[in-house]
Amino acid sequence: MSNKDTKHIEEIRAYNNQTIDCKVLESKNIDTIYSQIYLCGIELTGGTESNNPLSQYFFGELDSNFNIGLDETQPTYHFSPKDKENNLGTLTIFLNSCTLTLLNYSLQDSSLNIKLTLTNKESKEKQQQAKAKTKQQTQPEQLKPLSTAMLHPILEDNEIKCPHNGVVQLKSNLGKSITDKNIPFILESDLLYSSIVGCPNPPTKRQVA
Repeated sequence: MSNKDTKHIEEIRAYNNQTIDCKVLESKNIDTIYSQIYLCGIELTGGTESNNPLSQYFFGELDSNFNIGLDETQPTYHFSPKDKENNLGTLTIFLNSCTLTLLNYSLQDSSLNIKLTLTNKESKEKQQQAKAKTKQQTQPEQLKPLSTAMLHPILEDNEIKCPHNGVVQLKSNLGKSITDKNIPFILESDLLYSSIVGCPNPPTKRQVA
């Protein structure tokens, strides 16, 4: 494809003892999420974490008849996290006598369509931390809190009256005047707390229409 920003979905055929860096694949515009990878002609799709407490971060087809609790005749995976959230790391795949190493594999994104299901409580908690951190980083920067004060256009000859026919004495806070195209404005907060002359029952706050 001519567009250099377009990512390519590939079928990657890996060989024994090969090391593949997912970041290098990304630099070549290869889609590391949906691309597929094969080892010894077998597609690597992932598996479930072993129930064996001594085999944390080992994944594959569960089978209690094997030492690590996984069927060792099928692809088995070992993940070595390199960050505290246990998201990015090195994934080593074993299949019969073949071994493949994937660098910068993302457990959260299931790089190269290799989906690893966590069962260990500690592993799952750290994955949730990774997801929360990623969500926070990818959210657009929140706008800084803005003042809720509103501007109301007040002409010099305007006279604002309360329901009891009292006249509101308009005065900008601290004597600061605001104009736009020579039209004077006043802050809503100033309008709310302006004094009223000639009102028999002045409210504590002024109603703004």
